[in-house]
Amino acid sequence: QHFADMFGWENMAATVAKAYHKLSPGEKEKCGIFGGNYGEAGAIDFFGRKYDLPKAISGHNNYWLWGPRGYTGEVMLMIGVGENHLRSMFREVKQVEIIKHEYVMPYENNLPVYLCRDAFLPIEEVWPRLKNFN
Repeated sequence: QHFADMFGWENMAATVAKAYHKLSPGEKEKCGIFGGNYGEAGAIDFFGRKYDLPKAISGHNNYWLWGPRGYTGEVMLMIGVGENHLRSMFREVKQVEIIKHEYVMPYENNLPVYLCRDAFLPIEEVWPRLKNFN
């Protein structure tokens, strides 16, 4: 199961990198990447150096303990979070990529990547509510 969950991680990081590298230099400086679970965040952290990505954040398990890493919510790439939920958190939400891989776990295939801008509240303020330990 653990190996199966990691399958397709590099493809996930490469797809997120496509969206990240389309941002302006100013937006890249502010951009955080949020994974809906520790696997998505782990994929970004493990392969992100190869694709020049910033460290990921997540509210899932130990990632929550590491906090929002200074991200403000001005510009975020979001993976594994539903669009309706994102619209309650950000003024602007746009799907910019989709992660596809024929051999990944079904819940990780056709996974949208959203570019979100202008959070209603700073991430520091909402961080306690993002805690998801399971």
